[in-house]
Parts: sequence; structure tokens; C-alpha cells
Amino acid sequence: MPAQHPPQTSGLDPRVARLAAVVERQQQEIERLRAERDGGLLVPVAEGILVERLGYSPAEAAAHLTELAGKTGVTVPELAADLIGGAVRPPRSFPARSDEMPDFARLPGRDAEDAALLEEVRRTAGAAAVALWQVQPDGALGLAGHTGLDLLEASRWRHLPVLMDCLPQRAARERRPHWVPDAETTPGLPLLADDLGGARAVVPVTTSRSIAGVVEFVWPAPLPGFPPERRRQLTALAALCGREIVLSAQPAGTLPSVVGLLDAGLFARPRTDESGHVVDFEIAQVGEDFEDPGGRSPRELVGRGMTRVYPLLCAYGLGERAVEVLTSGASRQLGPIPMVTRRGDAATPAMVDVRITRFLDGVRIGLTIGHDEHRLAQLLHNLQHIGRLGSWEHSVLTGEMTWTEQTFELFGLPPSAGPVSWDELCTYVHPDDLPIVRAFQNALTTQEAATVFRLIRPDGTLRQIRAHGEPVTSETGELVAVRGIYQDLSAQYQSQVALTATRDRLADSEHEARQQNRIARELQQAILPSSRPVDMNGLCVAVRYRPAAQEHKVGGDWYDATVLPDGRILLVIGDVAGHGIEAATGMVALRNALRGLAVTGAGPGQLLEWLNTTTFTVNRGVTGTALCGLYEPADRTLTWARAGHLPPMLVRDGVAEQLPLPRGILLGARAGVRFEESVLRLRPRDTLVLFTDGLIERRGVLLDDSLDRLAAAACRSGTDVEGISDKLLAEATSDTEDDSCLIVIRVPDPVTSA
Repeated sequence: MPAQHPPQTSGLDPRVARLAAVVERQQQEIERLRAERDGGLLVPVAEGILVERLGYSPAEAAAHLTELAGKTGVTVPELAADLIGGAVRPPRSFPARSDEMPDFARLPGRDAEDAALLEEVRRTAGAAAVALWQVQPDGALGLAGHTGLDLLEASRWRHLPVLMDCLPQRAARERRPHWVPDAETTPGLPLLADDLGGARAVVPVTTSRSIAGVVEFVWPAPLPGFPPERRRQLTALAALCGREIVLSAQPAGTLPSVVGLLDAGLFARPRTDESGHVVDFEIAQVGEDFEDPGGRSPRELVGRGMTRVYPLLCAYGLGERAVEVLTSGASRQLGPIPMVTRRGDAATPAMVDVRITRFLDGVRIGLTIGHDEHRLAQLLHNLQHIGRLGSWEHSVLTGEMTWTEQTFELFGLPPSAGPVSWDELCTYVHPDDLPIVRAFQNALTTQEAATVFRLIRPDGTLRQIRAHGEPVTSETGELVAVRGIYQDLSAQYQSQVALTATRDRLADSEHEARQQNRIARELQQAILPSSRPVDMNGLCVAVRYRPAAQEHKVGGDWYDATVLPDGRILLVIGDVAGHGIEAATGMVALRNALRGLAVTGAGPGQLLEWLNTTTFTVNRGVTGTALCGLYEPADRTLTWARAGHLPPMLVRDGVAEQLPLPRGILLGARAGVRFEESVLRLRPRDTLVLFTDGLIERRGVLLDDSLDRLAAAACRSGTDVEGISDKLLAEATSDTEDDSCLIVIRVPDPVTSA
């Protein structure tokens, strides 16, 4: 196979040239893929415009677009882009006569079409007034249009400086909407049309370039809130105003006259994600004298992200430096950085210095391109030193070995000693690794190869070395040399050893934690009553306990169902805060204390008061929720009280609903509190469900939604308490992050019981 050599520059290290060639090929491939993607998106849009404007069929539009591209000498995607960019906005079906126009103001330079759009947006939103501001070069907001405001009020809000604290500027600075159901909740803040009061929605008009404007909706009275569908509607209406009035007023990428300050640089605005973090910078304007290293025109740069246009510069920290400049206002420099410059079909390695300064709402980036080969060589030397890389080349024809300075440093040898020959290399290798190195040397005669071995330096120290090499052949395919690099991995190896030791220690700790959790789990299982269904004085009762999906999440969920000496049935469910042995022992203490107190004949409210007192005297530090009920079989009456716990769910006549909440705070929260009692008379065929929050709480799911799902499941789970319990547990997802307890009681049908 002929030798593959990269483009050479006089006196330039071949490795830099190879790096430059690789980067160049990657950039060309990115450009090709981007062109294919953009073309695939633009062409159908352009065909749609022809169908709408000229009445063509889809096939005729495609043929016409191809024909026009052939006549003008441009590609179909390029022609599609021009057609879309010059397309005139379609007329809207708004009234045009002055006597039919609504009462709104129109700013100079805005046509009746824009004013009618604002009025239509106001009507759709059901608002009393709508105002639209455009972001100015200095960050201020200039009123671009309004409806529902008198001229005096509009004049007050015509110009909003950057430092003015108001809702529109807050929305622009924070790049997020502000939803204000009641203006009374913003005391001291200046408000648009403050005489109207009511609700406000302030929505920024965003583009990929950042913030283009802000739209504020004003209602004459407070609103109950802004549900998701309402927010989506207002956001869409704001985007419509911004697109049709603000963005359409100037060509894409244009800036005010101050862009002359860019001279030989480019201007980029930040792109942010939903949380407001800068993820990229988009090129918004290119100076007339700017020299692009890739030889691209301003049209090819505007609107594109820096990470796509200059991936190598971003790899060297361009994005991070730009964020620092945007945040602090201080200028930053970067470089020199090796890049590939293109002039026509020629690609040449070069050095690029970058200077970043704050400009308007973005950054100015200036690039200085140099072709100093000495600086390129020096940079390569520095990179090799930082990466602890050393190059080598062995001539098969002469037996001569060539090393770089860094290779001598890796081997711990002075350059005056000369490089270690190909055959002598094994004398510096750990004996156990000799077979690996010999196999590596043999493989290099025919193919690329890599290995890792231990190097013994003259001072007796060991180094972990990664070796990578490749054969070099002549044009006739004859092997003439082998070459490659050595890299010192000792630091990474030592870190790996330390991590392994740490992992072992963590494994021991995890084993101890698992032991504690096992004890806690066994303690729970030993103390909680059986889950078998029982008949208590005519009341069918079933209990369930399900542990958390994660073993280390053993919690303090507990329940009790027992017949007291006076014939009443004690029904209790609770949840002690925390996990592990402490939570389990706290659960045992509360359960046993309540069982002992219940034989006194006191009501559930009094029982919870006594139980709360024990948390401050006997079981200090224990907190938790509890629900205590006493069922009287004679008249089917349930008297119950709660301490911060979720209320029971009653299923009656096919309808499930939660019982009203009596007052009662968390156990252990405050001493001397009283717990209100509630009385429920149950009917035959009634089902009552008591549960802990682990049954319904799910990450990312609203509590109300979980309760609704539990209610629906309870209604369709039949009449058998055991079957109901199993179905309710099955309805709840099994990967819960907390324990779950469940008590299902049912008053049987007298006819069925008989």
C-alpha cells in the first residue's frame, strides 16, 4: 500500500498537518450534512409558497422550482431560501375601513395590519389591553404597538430603560414569562394600566438569537390562575405578535447602525435552555472586514451557532470565555489555537488568536490569523508536555531510532544518552509485560497496534505507559519504518487504584447499611399484624404492607387493627419520619404505646393527645403522622381523628371520595395540642380505605392525580376486602421510593352475611 502523507508545509511538523487535515475533513462533512438537512426543510416550504401564490399543484410547484434554479444557476435549496426570505406576508382577513377599526393606537411606521393583529390577539386572550415592546440595542424596551391603552398611558411606557424594575424588563432579563393572577401581589412595582388592576401575563418573544421583544396582557380583574393550556395559548399569541410585528420589520441578522463597531469581528448572541443557562452563541452579524478561517461568506455564518461554525475553538474554551465576558463584562483572550484556514480549495494550518468583548446583549469575537510555523511547533511541544506524550520513529531500513524531547522525559533519560533502540526497548520493560511488548512490536510491521505496559526507569520507578504505533510504507508498499507515541498513564493508574480502594471501603459501608436495613425490615415484619383478612365483630378488615423498592429506604410506616376489651375495633395507620432502624424503632414505640392507651376507653382525639405527649417525654425526637379510629359495631359508627395524616377514602354506592379533614397537626411538632374528632356512620356495603402517603406519592405526578387514580381503582375493585387490597396495591406503581401501608374495611351486606 502506498504511504499516506498529509499535506506538507515547509518546516511544519507532519503531525500538525495531519491534525489539520482531519479537522478539515470533519468540517466539510458537517457542512455537507447541514446543507442536506437545510435543503430538505426549505424546499417543501418554498413549494408550498408557490402552490399558495400561483395556484400550482404540488407537482407543478416542484417542477417550476427546479426550472427556475436551472435558469438562475443556483441550487434548488438556495433558490428556496431566497424565495422564503422574500415571501410577502399573506393578507389577513381583518377589517380595513377606519369606521370598522377598533379603538386602538397605532405607532408611527406600523401599518393597520399590525394594529389589527394586536386587537385580534387582545380579543382572543379576553384581555382589556395588550402592549408589545421591542428590545433595543442597549437592552432597553421600546413600545412597538399597543391596544386598549390611551395615548397618555402609552407615552408613559414608550421607553423602558434596562435598569427600570418592571414586569416587562424582568421578563426580558430573566428570559421567562411572569404570570400574575392578581396585581395586588406586586406592591411597589410599576404596572402597565395600573388603573385596571387585575391579572397580568408578561411573555418574552424569544428567537434563537435571544430576546426580540416582550408582550404584556392586562385583564380588568384578578384571575383564579393560569392553567397550562392557558399559558400555552398566551405564549403562542405573544410569539405571533413578535413574529409578525417585531421580527418581520427587519431582515434576519440585521442590527442597528452601531454594528460598524464590529469592523473585523463578528457579533453573537447567547442561546439558552429552559433553565436560562447559556448553551451556545449564535452569530447575528459579521463585520465587513471579518476574515473567516474557513473562507465562508457572512451569509453562510449568520444564524448559525458557534459550536457548529468553530468546533475546534469551542473545544479550546471559546464558549466558556464568552459566558465569562457576558457575565462580568471584562474582555477575554484565547489562543494561539491551531486551525485549518481555507482559501478556495487550499487548506493550510494556521494559528488563531481570539479576543472576546461585551457588545450590546451579546459578545464581539475577533479572530487574528497567523501562519507562524515556529509558534505551531512550540504549541505542539506544549501540548505533548501537558498530555505527557512522546513521539518516536524507528527506521526499518537503517535501524535508527528517533525520539522527541518528551520521550526522553518519559523514560527518565537525558537527551545526551540518545534514544533507546528498537531491540533494547525490552530491557526497560517489566518482566511480566515482555510478551505484551514483543507482540506489539511484531504487529506494527503490518498494521496499527496499541498496548499498555509497565516501564522501569533508570531510577527504579515504574510508569504505566500506553503505546500506539503504525507502519510506514513506501509507494511500492514496502515497509520502511514504524512510528508512534508513548503516553504516561501513571497518574490515571494511581487514581484508579485510589478509586478502587475507595469503592471497597464504600462496599463495606454499604454492607453494614444493608445489615441495619435487614434488621429494621425484620423488626417491622415481626411487629406488624398479619395481612390475612379477618372478621372483627361483623366488620371485614384486610391490611397490607409493602416495603420500598429500594432496600435502604426501610421506613416507619405502621398499622394496627385489633378488637379492644369493650368490643370496639381499633383501626390505626401512621408513618414515622425517616428511614432505617431509628424509624422502625420509633414506629414500634408509637404502636405499643397506642395499644396500651386504647384499653382506657378514651376516644381517638384523646389517644392522639397522649401519643403526642409521649413523643416529647419518652420518645424524644420522634415525629410522624397517624390516623386513629374507633369503630362501634352496634351502630356502625366510626369515630376518628388525625395527626397530620391523609384522610380515609369512603366508597359508597359506586362513588369514592375523601372524608373531610378534622384539625390535627403532626405528632411531635408541638406539645399540648388538641386533635379534633369526626364521626362517620357507615352503611352496609360501605368500604373505607386507610393508607399512608407511600401508596400515592410519585415523582413527577401531582398528588390530586394520584388520589383520583386511587379513587377510580377503589370503585372498580369489587366487594372482597382482600381483592380490593391487592388491586389497590397493584394500581400503585411498584417502584415507590417509600413504604406503603393499607387498611381496607367493609361493612358487609346483611343479606349476604345471613
